[in-house]
Amino acid sequence: MVVSSTLVNVAEDAELRLVTLLGADAGQKFQDTCTACITGGDAEKLVKTVASSDPAMKTLLELEPEEAVAAVSLLATLLQKSSKAAACSTTLVDAIMGLEGDDLGTTERKLTILSVLYNMLPVKCALLNRMIELAGTHAAQLLQPETALGQLLSSRDKGFASASTPRIVTLLDTWGQSSETPVTTVDRRMLYSTICKVMPATDIRKQRFLLLLVDTHDGGSSIDNVVLSAAKDAAIGAIRDPVSLFQQQRSLMSRPAIQALAAKNADLLGLLKVFQEGKLTDYEAFFAGKDETAILAQWGLDASACQRYMRILSLASLAAEHEEIPYAVIAETLKLPGTTEVETWVIAAVNSGLLQAKMDQLAEKVMVERCVVRQFDMEQWKNLQSRLSQWKKHVGGLLDTLKQSQTVLATTPTTN
Repeated sequence: MVVSSTLVNVAEDAELRLVTLLGADAGQKFQDTCTACITGGDAEKLVKTVASSDPAMKTLLELEPEEAVAAVSLLATLLQKSSKAAACSTTLVDAIMGLEGDDLGTTERKLTILSVLYNMLPVKCALLNRMIELAGTHAAQLLQPETALGQLLSSRDKGFASASTPRIVTLLDTWGQSSETPVTTVDRRMLYSTICKVMPATDIRKQRFLLLLVDTHDGGSSIDNVVLSAAKDAAIGAIRDPVSLFQQQRSLMSRPAIQALAAKNADLLGLLKVFQEGKLTDYEAFFAGKDETAILAQWGLDASACQRYMRILSLASLAAEHEEIPYAVIAETLKLPGTTEVETWVIAAVNSGLLQAKMDQLAEKVMVERCVVRQFDMEQWKNLQSRLSQWKKHVGGLLDTLKQSQTVLATTPTTN
């Protein structure tokens, strides 16, 4: 059935028009009950009556988009005056989510209705959670970066792997500062968990939100199964691709939830430590006497991909230790048969964004211009202090030389 009428919220008797519109197939009892609610000013019962009527909800879904928006806007306006707006909106949302039809078109109509409630009611975090859950049934179409919801899950900077914060996190922070739309840690955990469930495994944004979900546990209380499961998935994701989200994953070992993996996933935690801090020799030592392929397979990891990343990470660590690196040292560190493959791996590391370097093919040396630091602890602070002292000494020497030159020039007599 296709329903058509004038917009229900532009007339003085808008509520009664809404009842007539939604009650066409719901029966006289439905219309009488709704009319009594309107007369008595009982918005809560009105919304619950509409939500519990399958024919009325089906009619709502079949309305033209403009009509549906108008109808839901009116219901939301009535709810705004209720002290039980949150509970009533949950009832209405559950009814919308439960409507038959999971094709793309029907899902988009449901999202249109939910977006009206999201824009008008203060329970935004819960509504956003349900909208993402719904959109996740067609994630390939409805959660792409160019869509409204997809933009919220992406960063403002170009690219999925941006180091900047996803828009939705900034939004939650803003809501959390308002007494009208409070956001608790439980709310964040619920929302991040939903995002992780609906995001395809191949989407780097899923790993980003796994990390955010892991961060919702600060170590102050016992870790629930949701966070523990996220910690496991985040650890696997960081091993599968340690480069794309390098900055976000660099301190992963320090997270309390990740450390909790030691109880039931000690091997996974040990391998993560190798990827976070170790080199290829540590990787080989980890699998010494073990079936590398079988161990990695249990976590859905590929041995050749892991070895490739370990070589790139090992080269990054080497670059952080030396400003000039002979090809022979790189070949030894990466366990290469000779120096002929060195340049290929240097290019791979540069393309990964972990370092900037130039190669002197005649001298067979790599000159490091910039590189990431995989871990930054006391040893790195000492190295930084040593380099700063050297720079200070060099700059001081240049300044002394400059002063001496100026003194000589000032005391040298001029000839006419």
